[in-house]
Amino acid sequence: MQVKPWMTTEPSCSLLVFDCYESKINGQASEFISQWSHFDRKTTSRVVIHHCPKLEVPDLLKEFSRMEVLKVYNSTIASWNESAALSQSYHPNLMMLYLVRVNLPNGELPAGLLSDDFPLALGDIELCATNLRSLPEDLDLKWPKFASIYLERCELTEVPESLARLAPFDLSLAMNPISTLPPSLLEGGVGYLHVGSTLISELPANVTEISSFLVLRVDNTTVSFFWDWIDTLVEHSDVFAGGSIYGSELEKNMSGVTTDFNRSAHSSLLMNASEANWEVLNQAVDCSPPLLKTQFSLDYFDATYGLGQ
Repeated sequence: MQVKPWMTTEPSCSLLVFDCYESKINGQASEFISQWSHFDRKTTSRVVIHHCPKLEVPDLLKEFSRMEVLKVYNSTIASWNESAALSQSYHPNLMMLYLVRVNLPNGELPAGLLSDDFPLALGDIELCATNLRSLPEDLDLKWPKFASIYLERCELTEVPESLARLAPFDLSLAMNPISTLPPSLLEGGVGYLHVGSTLISELPANVTEISSFLVLRVDNTTVSFFWDWIDTLVEHSDVFAGGSIYGSELEKNMSGVTTDFNRSAHSSLLMNASEANWEVLNQAVDCSPPLLKTQFSLDYFDATYGLGQ
């Protein structure tokens, strides 16, 4: 809905939805300018851009000074230059960024998402079902620390140290083809780490400074054992291992099919299958099937913003 506030000549627009499919356009910068020039951009708090096959994020984005939420869905980003970057100077109120079913140039974060003046309040960054293949080594010098970061159903094959240095409060790398994790990722103060449905078969062997409050998800992986450092963790927090090899073996042990794990013991708590330890295992490990493989609700987003919605 557009309204015309007192003492202004342009209508306001608190929610802006830019639908390339409905407008029969590609999402080029000139098309944005023609549509975004007819209202007061400083009144917009939420921006949704979707169904754009050739998205060129316009410099005009800098004029959305009160934008709090930016969502890009089902689009291919052709360009998002530094001149249109998200920044503290132009977007001091931005708190949430969602890129869903988005193709990124060369599978990398565009310059528009890597400003040296990145918004300080942007504490919720979620990318789901994208072709993201790599992260810059200086990401920790760009993005804010202690944020919630979901990079799910992407094409990441490794976790750079820069992501660990960001020390996200809430980090999900679910459903990426990642096979190894750096120890620093578990030592960096992450409060919630989801690496379920990845290619990891074991956690790092040498973790020395793990937080006792970390919640860890390794569900739907081939993880079959845990190293001894996990004992410190499970004294205070749960490990979610539903659908993992470890979870399957634990269920067999408790049902009487087997009496021990296939791997030699590492963790004195989690690799002890004796009946005397079952109460500890029941409290420390959750082997129930997860309701969702990702933290991000892709089905909800598809139902809300999909074609024809």
